[in-house]
Amino acid sequence: MPGHMIHLMVARKAYSDAGIAFFVGTLAPDATAPYDNMDKEKKDKIHYIGVPDMEAALKDFALKAENDYLKGFLLHLYVDWKWNTTYLSDFVSKNESGLQKWYSLYDTENRQMTSYAFYSTEWASELYDQMEKWDYTGFVDTEFITKDVSQNWVLSAKKWLSDNKLDPSTAFPPELIEKFASDTADSFIEWLSCIE
Repeated sequence: MPGHMIHLMVARKAYSDAGIAFFVGTLAPDATAPYDNMDKEKKDKIHYIGVPDMEAALKDFALKAENDYLKGFLLHLYVDWKWNTTYLSDFVSKNESGLQKWYSLYDTENRQMTSYAFYSTEWASELYDQMEKWDYTGFVDTEFITKDVSQNWVLSAKKWLSDNKLDPSTAFPPELIEKFASDTADSFIEWLSCIE
């Protein structure tokens, strides 16, 4: 799964004029606990990890996504699906020295991607400020994600970004991230139009 800035990059490319509810929804599936200590079981359930047919699960969710927040939530899951089946699976196959080894390497690269994306986009800081100030109109509590959890997650993600200005990832350079964001935004719009 890519970091939160990659999710926001795709969201901005897909729907640059969307309301703040959409962008908070784009981050919400990762808001299961404080930023550096997520509960894996909850996160796996939210992200449909282990479902036999991910696309069918996403289509079912799409039919229930009745507001901007839930559409952002859906986009997050779609981005993860596309990332995991392309770039992440390639990374894992190249670094198959056991789960801890590849995950530790990936976590470092993911943090670099997220930090670099934040500091190299002119809109990111303002968007985080707007998400922090959002009144949560249209927010939908889910099994694990409440308004308080989501608000705290946005604050902790923003704080982490302000405390960590990192070099770009070497495994996932900025050009690759930009291409992924553009391609995934386009494919999401097309995929969603076939469902609605």
